[in-house]
Order: sequence, then structure tokens, then C-alpha cells
Amino acid sequence: MKKKQQTPLLSSEGTLYLLRHGEIATPGILAGKTDVALSEVGRKQLLQATGSLINISRCISSPLIRCHDGASQYCQQHHLPLEVDSKLREMDFGDWDGKRYQALWKMDEQSATSAIGNFWQNPWQHQPPNGETMDSFVSRVDNWWQDYCADSQLHNTLVFTHAGVIKHILARILHLPIPGTVHMASIDVPYASVIKISLYRDENEKVWSKLML
Repeated sequence: MKKKQQTPLLSSEGTLYLLRHGEIATPGILAGKTDVALSEVGRKQLLQATGSLINISRCISSPLIRCHDGASQYCQQHHLPLEVDSKLREMDFGDWDGKRYQALWKMDEQSATSAIGNFWQNPWQHQPPNGETMDSFVSRVDNWWQDYCADSQLHNTLVFTHAGVIKHILARILHLPIPGTVHMASIDVPYASVIKISLYRDENEKVWSKLML
């Protein structure tokens, strides 16, 4: 007789809020490593997005100014120390970084090897010229996620980061295929979106995560 698999006993540990930065001051560009500030609209978006969050005891931010400025302001208002982690920065798009999308699409017509259209179709096979590979990007985000889950205390944490980072963490939580492009094409993370993730720890100290809608 087949032994019935036991459901692990879970205890609630904390909530993770993944917050994408607000609208940038230079819309229409591919902003990866490019350090652009928020627009006035973007700053208002963050204030609105964080206004309803309660019991936040930890705040972590990407070092890029479009995340760091909002995180710094939030921490000052709520008397929290700000942690900055470079693993939460957006992907480095190399020679494409900081350029307007319109110009990049024109470059597609002139290039047979490094077209941005090919990258969006399959970034695992088409690397941005002089940029970061998907393997490298995924590895550093995974390292951050694993380190966070390994913390002895999973606080109610607010993380200021980027769309690419959030999409990859969601792909891990939802067990989407990686390598794969499902999460990149099918998940939209608008400016100042807040993604809520509940975290639980079982009797074996394994952390389980659940996306909350």
C-alpha cells in the first residue's frame, strides 16, 4: 500500500512586498544600468503605492537612484534603516542601455547579429552587445532570493527594485520554466506596482512562498 504523503506543517513567518520604482524622468529609453531619476509623477506613484503598507520592519533597495531615492525617503519617514543590495539592480543592457527604444528598433534594421528584437524573442540566446547575459542576471537574482529566504527571521519586508527582477522572482515562486520566456512575455509589472508574497517556514526549516492577489 502506497504511503500517503504528509503535508508539511507551515507557520507564518512574514510578508515580502516587491515594489517596482515609479515613472522615470526620461521615458522611452531602455533603462537597465543607466542611473535615471524618477519624474514628479513617479515620486507621487511611490507615495501612493506605499501609503497603505503597514507593519514594515525591513526595507531593501537596488542601488540605482530610481529605487534608492524612494526607499531612502520611505525609511526616513518610518524610522527604518535602509539596506542596499546590488543584486537587486536591473539587467545591464550593454550598448543598448540608456538609448531610446525608437533608435534601438532602427538599429535592428542595420544589424544581423545583435538586434534587440531577437533579444526580446529569446534573451537566453541573444545577449545585448557588451551587456549582461541572462545566465548572469538570473544567477544574481537567485542568490538574493536564496539569501533572503535563508534569513533566520523573515520580516515584513519592502523591496524597491525593477521589473526584470520582480518577474524573475515571480517565475521562481510560480514554478515557471527557466530558462524560458513565459514570465517575460506574460507578466506585466507597471510602474509602482506592489507584489505581495507570503512566506511560511515548515518544521524542516524550508521556506514556502505564496503569491497574494
